[in-house]
Order: sequence, then C-alpha cells, then structure tokens
Amino acid sequence: MHRKKVILSVLILACAFFFSSCRDMDIEALQKVLKDHHMEGAKYVGSETCAVCHEKEVRNFKLAAHQRIAIPMEGVKVEGCEMCHGPGSLHAENGGGKGNKIINPKKNPEMCFACHMEKKAEFKLPHHHPVLEGHMSCTDCHDPHGANARPWSATSMEDINEKCFKCHKQQRGPFAYEHLALREGCTSCHKVHGSINDKMLTSRDTSLCTRCHADTTIIGEHAARIRSGTCFSGECHVGIHGSNFDKHLRY
Repeated sequence: MHRKKVILSVLILACAFFFSSCRDMDIEALQKVLKDHHMEGAKYVGSETCAVCHEKEVRNFKLAAHQRIAIPMEGVKVEGCEMCHGPGSLHAENGGGKGNKIINPKKNPEMCFACHMEKKAEFKLPHHHPVLEGHMSCTDCHDPHGANARPWSATSMEDINEKCFKCHKQQRGPFAYEHLALREGCTSCHKVHGSINDKMLTSRDTSLCTRCHADTTIIGEHAARIRSGTCFSGECHVGIHGSNFDKHLRY
C-alpha cells in the first residue's frame, strides 16, 4: 500500500514539474486566475497608485524577484502589485481596506499556484502543511514583497529557520547539546511543503540519519537496533533537535 502511494506521489510531482517548466503555461494560468477573480468595473492603475497607501511594500517590491514578471492581458501589460492582486482602481476608490475590491493571495493561494504548480502538488502529498485546507497560507512563511528575501525561498535573510520557529517554538532551543543539522536549516531533514514520509521528512527510516552519520563503525555497532526502527523512533536519540541532558541526544 505504501509503495502504491509513493508511486502515485512521484507521478503527481513529475507532472507538476513538467508543466511548471513551460513558461507560456504559467502565463496562461495567471491570466485565467486574474480573469476569474476580476472585480467588475475594476481597471489597472499601476503600482504608483498603490504606493499612496502601501509605500513600504511598493518600495521593497521593486527589488523583489516577482517584480521582474509581467503578464500580457487584453490591451494592457499587468505588472507590479496588480500582477498578484488584480486591477486596483476600485480598491483605491473605496479607500483600501483588507479584502476590499482586491484579490488577496493570503486568502486564495491559487494566485501563487498559477506559477508554483509543483508546490500545489506537494501540498497534496500524504504529509503536508495545511494550505489547501485553508488553515495556512503561503504568506505565513513567504514574503512576496520582501526585498531582503532569499532569492530561492522568499523567506527571511536572517535565517530560514525563523519561519519554522514561529510555530515550532519547542524545536528552537536553546539546547545545551544542539543537533548541528539545525545550523544547516530545517530543510536539511524536512520537506517544508509536503512529503510522502511522516513528519514531512525527506527520507524514510535510518537513511535520513545515515546521510550524515555514515561512519561504518557506528553503523556496525548499531546494526541490530537499526533494523528495529529509526534512530529516534527506536527510543534512543529522541532529542532529535537538541538535548539539555545528553550530548548524544538520547533524552
């Protein structure tokens, strides 16, 4: 049963990566989302109008990766704020306000998925963050306006872990004995959008740990225990993120 789920999940991801590589397909998807959520009577007015109230966001967005994208629509080239939020004339005329005559990607991730289709596929994997269920949004972890964002993640330059620690506070520490893998980031062990593995891990069983702890002597000494479970589920190294009592993370 698990094997069938793995095969199905791999096929879903393969299809998503194939289609997301087609730039024309992305543009068509964005055009469709903009048309589907178009506010009747709204017109495109440009980011300069948005800057009247959202000066900080518009200023930062000029240095963001999303700024380099433009969407050709009927009679107009959509870019800047309106590329994701839709035509802003009615929003501006109504004095702004959250959700007032404007598309809000925080409440509707379809705008993000129009380009990031592979991420939508990952959210459909057995273990995932509940974005499709409406309990989280892409902007909980990603700042699409951020000028200081990591170019490949749109998360904070301060530390990619900071986004995870907002919710997973107990994994933050500090610990007397820390798992050094945390210095490389949570993503060294976890698939942050979705995974076929429990706890959104990148690998199953002991293969996750042996990627770093591959010393043949250690594996030899632990051979019997490894067969009975993972390094942490076997009730040995249960302090997987860190421990205040044991340098081997056993407590």
